[in-house]
Formats: sequence, structure tokens, C-alpha cells
Amino acid sequence: MTVTNILFIILAAIIALVLVLVQYYFTKKNKRSKHWILFSALRFITYFSVFLLLINPKFTNTSYTLEKPSLAIAVDNSSSINYLGEKGEVLNLLNQLQQDEELTEAFSIETYSFGTNFTNADSLSFSEPQSNLHQAFSNLQQLYKNKTAPVVFISDGNQTYGQDFTYSAQQLKQPIFPVVVGDTTQYEDLKIGQLNANRYAFLNNKFPVEVFVNYSGNSAISRRFEIKQANQTLYSETISFSSNKTSAVIHATLPTNSVGVKTYSVAIQPLENEKNIENNTKNFAVEVIDEKTNVLLLSSILHPDLGAFKKSIEHNQQRAATIKNIEDDIDFGEYQLVVLYQPDENFARAYEQIERLGLNTLTVTGTKTNYQFLNRNQQVFTKQTTNQEEDYLAAYNENYSSFQFEDIGFDDFPPLKDKFGDLSFSTEVNPLLFQSIAGYDTETPLLATLEKGSKRHGFLFGENAWQWRAKSFLEEESFNTYDEFFGKLIQYLASNKRRERLRLDYNSFYNSGEDIVLQAQYFDKNYEFDTRGKLNLTVKNKETDASQIFPFLLRNNQYEVDLSNLPAGDYTFTAKVEGEQLSKSGSFTIVDFEVEKQFLNANLSAFQQLSDQIYFPNQFEEIKQQLLQSPEFKPIQKSKQEVSPLIDWVYLLAIIVFCLSSEWFLRKYYGLI
Repeated sequence: MTVTNILFIILAAIIALVLVLVQYYFTKKNKRSKHWILFSALRFITYFSVFLLLINPKFTNTSYTLEKPSLAIAVDNSSSINYLGEKGEVLNLLNQLQQDEELTEAFSIETYSFGTNFTNADSLSFSEPQSNLHQAFSNLQQLYKNKTAPVVFISDGNQTYGQDFTYSAQQLKQPIFPVVVGDTTQYEDLKIGQLNANRYAFLNNKFPVEVFVNYSGNSAISRRFEIKQANQTLYSETISFSSNKTSAVIHATLPTNSVGVKTYSVAIQPLENEKNIENNTKNFAVEVIDEKTNVLLLSSILHPDLGAFKKSIEHNQQRAATIKNIEDDIDFGEYQLVVLYQPDENFARAYEQIERLGLNTLTVTGTKTNYQFLNRNQQVFTKQTTNQEEDYLAAYNENYSSFQFEDIGFDDFPPLKDKFGDLSFSTEVNPLLFQSIAGYDTETPLLATLEKGSKRHGFLFGENAWQWRAKSFLEEESFNTYDEFFGKLIQYLASNKRRERLRLDYNSFYNSGEDIVLQAQYFDKNYEFDTRGKLNLTVKNKETDASQIFPFLLRNNQYEVDLSNLPAGDYTFTAKVEGEQLSKSGSFTIVDFEVEKQFLNANLSAFQQLSDQIYFPNQFEEIKQQLLQSPEFKPIQKSKQEVSPLIDWVYLLAIIVFCLSSEWFLRKYYGLI
């Protein structure tokens, strides 16, 4: 309280006393009362309290607290702790740290576990399939950003995914006490390191596999390397290692003879008395798919365009083109796309089969085309022709949107030849190229596509496209540019994707230990995403026939189901929507591969980058003494000042009310009012 406030309070007391004397002593009526002293005392308290409220002095209260530093204990909860046989040692050290009286008195102890995720350590199972040490250090940095909190980090130092944890540990502005779990002795060891293979391969083709094999040791050895599918050896070779050659890279190509998910085993022959042989084998899977597109080139005449089309189509090895005469016996069901080259009256049966099977088509017209027949057998366009022929140059349409392609020099290509006449469309088509006649660009399509429901159709109005391919070769010294353009057109026309109300997104195979999440999208009859659906997934193990039902959960505008707890094996599944006749089936394989079993030793070298002092689980006393003796970990005394104005003191108002009420009651009682 300031001196000014003290003077004001003294002055207030004097003024209050003067007012009371004027009212109760110098007034004859009050002076005659034998109780005037009691009344004046109550009135004095009232006046003085009111003056105090007007002055409103402030009072400062200082409180002191002792803040202990935090002690963060981060424990590796991954299954590698179990595999290394260190579970008991870790639990014993954790129990000592948590229950030591001196540590609990000096620190606020907080325990966390990490593996796949970073959480509070309510319990430890040492069963998590992955280790993300980077995430652990990043979370500790966020939690103790502005605090004093030494970190006891208990782990084997073997990280299976995430960024380099030694870098994130350097960002942690807290002292780290690394506790190394596991054997630090270096043994001779052979292991399969990184394995690279495509997730998909095409039927009757070969796919590459790249395998890195690592050796830890000083002896000169030779061991057999094999790649197997079931009991069949697909590739093998003998690899030599020494102290100077500690790694080898194997490149192999494997055949694909049947469709489906194929599981393979990669193995290196173990050493004598090798301590860890789990990392000598690694499994992987490849889905073999048959995506070969069969294209029928149908014509009643011979023309070099047919050979050029076939070459361009088969530029992609996943496409096959067959040239057939209209008189041949043809099974239209074998083809995904039919190229109708210069149709005439002999094509009547072909159009019937195409309509019946719902096939996609590419219609190519020319000087031998029977337009009267063509006008009757399709409803997209009509052309009124004369006996005159016309040359049509190509003009590139940069606004074409159905698929992406570049201008490969269409303006310089030779003209296509077709019958002269007006071309009109009864439905809207999407032009890739426009007709240019005598240097004048028209808005009439030369090459166009049409998508109607689930069907796709293309139209090329002119023959001699083989000259385009030849011109492209002269310019580029390769057919690739033109063939890639024509291949994109064929790919688009051969696709036949239908809109589905229930869609599933999943992989054909997963590695055990990784996240296995199937996603689904469910649409109402207007093809709008429906959040009200109830979707269930029935999963069946092919080997045991055991079935489980999992409900889908709605997350971020899609339905998800987590199957990460399923054991390795082959599975079939069916997704169903309750109350709807909608279902979707499929299959996947979980490959048996536990990454946490791949480690033989603790990663001592990584821990040595975190701190100058490394500890082991049996060194509790050393850790304890270091924590207690470090001066930066002493408790901090903090003071807190609270400034309270008198006007906030409600008791003063109560005193004023009490004094006024008492004075009025007493005066009433003695008949002075």
C-alpha cells in the first residue's frame, strides 16, 4: 500500500469522525440520548467503510511454490525387445525409476511408450510390429518445449520406419540418457536387406527383382542364394563375402505363368552357428494380372492402313491386334475393341454382334465406305456424299478433354482421303482433330470420340493414316511418337469402366506388421456419396475357413476397416451394404514378414550420437546419481503476486449493510425515529 493511500485513509477516518460528532453530539436531540455513543460508533463504521471503498486501496499478496523438473521415461514397446530377450531387464529398470523415493521427490516422473505410435505408458506389451524412434523424439520435443525435462530413452535403437531419429534427437532441447537394450557384441551374420520388386506384373511376362544381401564378419565365406515359389526354385547363385566385400546386389527376372497373387521366398544360406537366422529369409508377393487388350481390325478390303494400325497397337506389348476379313468366322467375344475399317453392306452381322455384346468401336471411313449402309446402322452421324473425293488435313484441338495427348505435328501430316459431303451429328462428340480443307480450318471433326453410358466409340473420317505414321518416322526417326498417340486413343476406347455404387480400394497383398486398411465408397442412386450406409466386411481365411465380420467406420468421406491384426495367410472377403442388394468381393494375401525379427544386436553406434554417456539396463544407480547430482535438474522456486483491490472485498459491503441496519433497528427500538 502506498503512502498516499495511507494519508487518504487517515483523512477518511477524521472526516467520518467529524460527521458522526456533528450528527450525534452537536445535535441536541441525539445528545440527550443515553445511547448516542453506540449509534455514533455504528455510523462512524459506515462512513469510514464508504470512504475506504472510494479510496479503493490495493493489497499485494506474494505466494511461493517449489516446481520440480519433469523426468520423461520413453520405453521401446516394439516386439524386437522380446526377440532380443530383454523384456525382464527393461521392466525391472522401469520399475526402479518409477518407484525410487529420491527420484520421485526430485522429479515429476512421466512415462511413455513408443513403437508404431507414441502414447502414455499405462502398460507395456512389447508386441508392436514397428518402431518409429523419430516420432518419439518429435513428440517429446513438443511436450517439453519450454520445460526442464531430462529424458531416459530405453530402446534397442533399431528403427523400422520413419525419418532418421538421430537428427530428430538433436532437435530435442533436453538432456538424453540413452539406455541401450540388447547385445552390443558383433556376431557374424548374413541377412537379406532391402528387396525391390514391382507390386504388379503382367501375365506371360517377366518382372525384375533386386535383392541386397549384407554380411557382418571378417571371414571369407560363400553361401547359396535362392528365390523360390512354393517348393520350386526359380533363381539361385552362390555369393562370396569377405571383410572387404560385405554386401552383394542380386538382379533376377522371374516368369509369370498364371494370374493371381504369387508369393515368393528369398533366402541366403545361414552360416554355421549363426545367432539370428530370421533375417536370412524374406517373403514378397506380386500380383500377376492379365491386362492384355485384344483389338479386332475388321475389313472387307486390303489396305496399308490395317498394317499401320496393327503395328501402332502392338507397340505396347499388352495389346494384340488381329486383322480379320469380314467373311471370316469371328468370335467377337474375344475382343475389347473392334476397328471397323471402311464398313459396307457386308458388315451387317458385325454390327449386330457389336450391339449384342456391347463392344467399343473405332470406325474408319474412306473412299470405299458405303455411307448409305453406315447411315442406317449407327445413330451418331450421317453423311450425304457424292462421287467426288476430297483431301482432309488435320487441325489439332487443344481443348480435347477425354484423355491427354500432345500435338505431334498434325498440321504437317499428309491429308486423309474420303468422299466429299456434308457431315452432321445427331449427338455431341468430342473432336481430337478438326478437318482442314484447302488451308481453311473447319469445325467438322476429322477424328472424334464419343462416350455413351458404358460404351466408347471413335471415328476417323479418312483413309491413308499409314502416311501419318510414315511422316512421323521421317521427322522423329522413330515410330514411337505416333504409336504412343495412337496407343492412347486405343487405350481410351478399349476401356469399359462402369459407374458403381459400391467401390473398394485395397491392395492384393500386404506385409504382416504394416497397416492393413480397406477403404470403401458408397453412393446413393444419384451417385452422390452416402454417409448413412451401414457396411460390413466378411473376411474368410482360405486355409482354416474361419470367418470374421468387421464393420466399416466412416472417416473423411470414405468408409474404412482396419484388418492389421489378421495373421499372415490368404483371405477372401465380401463387403455388403445393409438393406441394399449391393456387395463386392475380392481377395488379398498377408505375407509373413516380421521386420522386428530382422535385428540381431542393439544399434549402439546410433545411440553414441545421442550422448557422450551410454547406459545399460543394469546401471540404475549410475543413472539415478547423474540425475540427482546435475545442478540443472534442481527444483525451481517460483513466486506469484496477487494484487487485490479493496472494492473486491465483499465483506466490506456486508459490514456497511450490517451497520446501517443495526443503527436503524436500535433507533426504532428506542423510539428515536
